[in-house]
Amino acid sequence: MRHAKLGGLELAGRFHFAVSRYSQQNLTQALHINELQPSDELYVRVDGFHMGIGGDDSWSRSVHDEFLLKQKQYRYRVTLK
Repeated sequence: MRHAKLGGLELAGRFHFAVSRYSQQNLTQALHINELQPSDELYVRVDGFHMGIGGDDSWSRSVHDEFLLKQKQYRYRVTLK
């Protein structure tokens, strides 16, 4: 994604993002979906990189080597307006 507009908020850059009515705290604490309490606010989560999810089988490494994020630090730029 290079550009996203959410109401009056604009995000620009190379990134992945998610928009939710649930806070990170609410998502972490809820054990079941019925415990999630939607907020009147929107939560925007911006991720610079995603690692592969794997799932080829149940007996070997879940993520192929070429899809692992191996660096200890990453840099990316996101502009908020």
